[in-house]
Amino acid sequence: MRSMRLLLGLLLGTGVLLGAAGAAPTEAQTPKRGGTLRVSYGNEIANLDFHTAPGYEMMWVAMNVGCGLVNITPDGKFVGDAAESWQVSPDGLLYTFKLKKNVLFHDGMKVDAAAVKFSIDRLMDPATGSGMRTFYESVNSVEAVDPLTVQIRLKHPYAFMLHMLAGYRTGLIIYSPTATQKFSLDDRKQGKPGAVVGCGPFKLIEWVKGSHLVMDRFEKYFEPGLPYLDRVIIRVIKDPVTEMAAFKNGEVDFIASFSPEHVDTMKAQSPRAQIMTGKETTPMLAAMKVTIPKDGKPMSKDRAPHPIFSDIRVRKAVGCYGIDRKEIVKIAFKGQATPWVGIIPPGTMDTVDVNHLCPYDQAKAKALLAEVGYGPQKPLTFELMTNTEKTVFNVIATVIKEQMARIGVTANIRLVDKVTWMAAANQDGPWDMYVEDLLSLLTLDSNAFLSTTGASWNHTRHLDTKVDDYYARYAREMDPIKRKAIAKEFQEFSADKLYWNAISGSPFYMVAQPWVKGYVYNAEFEVHWDKVWLDK
Repeated sequence: MRSMRLLLGLLLGTGVLLGAAGAAPTEAQTPKRGGTLRVSYGNEIANLDFHTAPGYEMMWVAMNVGCGLVNITPDGKFVGDAAESWQVSPDGLLYTFKLKKNVLFHDGMKVDAAAVKFSIDRLMDPATGSGMRTFYESVNSVEAVDPLTVQIRLKHPYAFMLHMLAGYRTGLIIYSPTATQKFSLDDRKQGKPGAVVGCGPFKLIEWVKGSHLVMDRFEKYFEPGLPYLDRVIIRVIKDPVTEMAAFKNGEVDFIASFSPEHVDTMKAQSPRAQIMTGKETTPMLAAMKVTIPKDGKPMSKDRAPHPIFSDIRVRKAVGCYGIDRKEIVKIAFKGQATPWVGIIPPGTMDTVDVNHLCPYDQAKAKALLAEVGYGPQKPLTFELMTNTEKTVFNVIATVIKEQMARIGVTANIRLVDKVTWMAAANQDGPWDMYVEDLLSLLTLDSNAFLSTTGASWNHTRHLDTKVDDYYARYAREMDPIKRKAIAKEFQEFSADKLYWNAISGSPFYMVAQPWVKGYVYNAEFEVHWDKVWLDK
C-alpha cells in the first residue's frame, strides 16, 4: 500500500506553480473568513444531476455541493470525507465504512448509512442512466449495518475500489434521499430550488443556465470552521480572450480550466497570476468511430461496420501513420505536451510508452489507403468533429486536416459547442472522428469508463470483448507487478487496434489571482474551494 501511495504521489502530486507570485499560504498566514470567489467556466454545465450529467463543469460543482465517503489527496493518500474510517476484509471483498456523526445534508437531514446505501443503489440502478455505473460492476450489495456503519460487498476483488469512490467522474456523491424522492430527475437536472441537496461545504442557491451558478457557505458543514468563503459564483465565459480580459480587469478570481496555448499571453497580461499545472493525466484523442447502428437509432445494440474506420487498415493509415504527433504538440501546445500513442497518458499509473508502434510515415499511410482502394481517383473524405470547450481542440483539428491532405485525405472540420458534442458522442450522433480530451485518469482502470464494450462513453462503439477481458484482469489483479505486466500488454494491444486513438497528453491548467489563497491543485481530479480564502 505504501508503494502505491508513493507512486500516486508522483503521478498526481505536485502541481507546479508557473506564475511569478501568489505562492500557497505559509503557516504564519491566518485565513480570512468571508468574501465571494468569482470563478469562470469556459463551457456550460450540462445539467445538475450529479449521478448522470457529463462534463468537468458539473463534477466540480458536485465536489463542493456534495460529499462522498473518501477523497484522494495530491500525494495519493485516501482521506475520509463523510467516512471517519474504513476497513477492508482480508479477502478484499468487504469494505466497512464508519461514518462521521455530525454530517448533515443541506436540508437538515442526517447523512447516515441508509443515505449512503440509497445513493449507491441509485447510481447502480440501470433506470438512473448513470455512466458511472460501469465502475460499480464489482459491487454485489450495500448494507446499512447500523446508522453509522455501511458495508459494501464485492463480487470479486477490485484493486481500485477506493480510487473509484474517491475519483473524478467515478466518485460517489451522497444524495439526500428525502430531496431525491421529493423531486423528479428533470427537477435535479434543471437545478430546481431544493432538488439538488448534498452534504458538502457549499449549498446550491441558484443556477441560470448559460449565465451563472451560485453556491453559499453551508453553516452546518461537518468540518469545523470551513468553508472560509461566503459564496462562490461561477460565470460562463466561452471566449478565452474575453475570459483573460475579465481576469486582467479583476472581474474573475479563478479560471477553472485554462487552455495551454494561452499561457504565455496570460503571463504577459497578468504577470502576478498563479498559473497551476501538473502531470499529464488526461489523453488528447483523435477518436475514430468503429461501428454505427444498423437501424440508425441512437445506441442501438444491432451494429453495422462504420463505412470508413471499421477497417483497421484505414484506422492505421489515418490515426497511426498519418498523424504527426510531434508536429501537433509543437503547434497546438507550443511544446508543452508529450506526444503519446498509448491508451492512457504519460502521467497515469502503469502507463507505457508505445510511441514506436505508430511512427509518422506518409508512405505507409498512402500504401494502406491504396490497399483499401483509396487514392487520387477515389479520395477518402471524413468528418472531423470538435467542440468549443478549448480552443486547442480546433487548433489540433486544423493541423490534422493539413496532415491528412499530405496523404491525399480530406478531413472536413465541424465545430460545435460542448453540449452538442456530448450529445453526438454519447448518443451515436453522426461523426467519423473527433478531437477531445475526455477524462483525467488516476489508473488504467479509470479508462474502462471510455472503452469497455458496454460503457456508455464507448464513443467509438467497438465490439471487441478482448478489451473487456484486459480491464477485468487488470482490475482484479491484486499484485502490482503482475498488474503492470497486464497493463503493458493491453496498451500494446490498444495501439495496434486503435479503438481509442491518442495524440498526446493534455496538460491541464488553472489560473488564480494573487489574492486567492489556500487552493490545493489536484488537476481535474479534485477541485475543492472549502479551504480557499481571499487575502484582500
